[in-house]
Amino acid sequence: MVVKTSRPDAGVVGDFVRIAHRIVWCTLATVDRRGRPRSRVVHPYWECDGGGVTGWMFTRATSPKITHLAHRSQVSCSYWDPAHEIAVAECDGEIADDEATRHKIWDLFATAEEPLGYDPRILGSEDHRDESITVIRMTPWRLVTPNRSWQLDPSSAEQAAGQR
Repeated sequence: MVVKTSRPDAGVVGDFVRIAHRIVWCTLATVDRRGRPRSRVVHPYWECDGGGVTGWMFTRATSPKITHLAHRSQVSCSYWDPAHEIAVAECDGEIADDEATRHKIWDLFATAEEPLGYDPRILGSEDHRDESITVIRMTPWRLVTPNRSWQLDPSSAEQAAGQR
């Protein structure tokens, strides 16, 4: 059963992050300008934030992901392991390229334990200020784990936005 609310419950968020951070690498799918799907393996970090979750990842500023997000901002992140434990996040993706965000995400990856964490300098940059890399923020509108699933209820999201 899919639960539709304005925010995912702590159970589905906890399950999703536990699986994603254990598996580490996921398949990210985007859509190009011609409407064709494109997938690749990426290494996101999922941050719990006030009841929800936000995905972060670095990419090259010249990556096709950047062009795809400009055309269609939806992405799909799919995690799988040989025991068939899965986690899926369907998200709105966007470039989050301000210096404060870049610094925060650099530090998230640099201070997390391996294999989730890594030294971001492997991207070929000395620090977060290098303009050849950028950050993608992923905000889920659907989460799926083996025992739970959640989807954003558009009507409750619109109501919450109107109350701000």
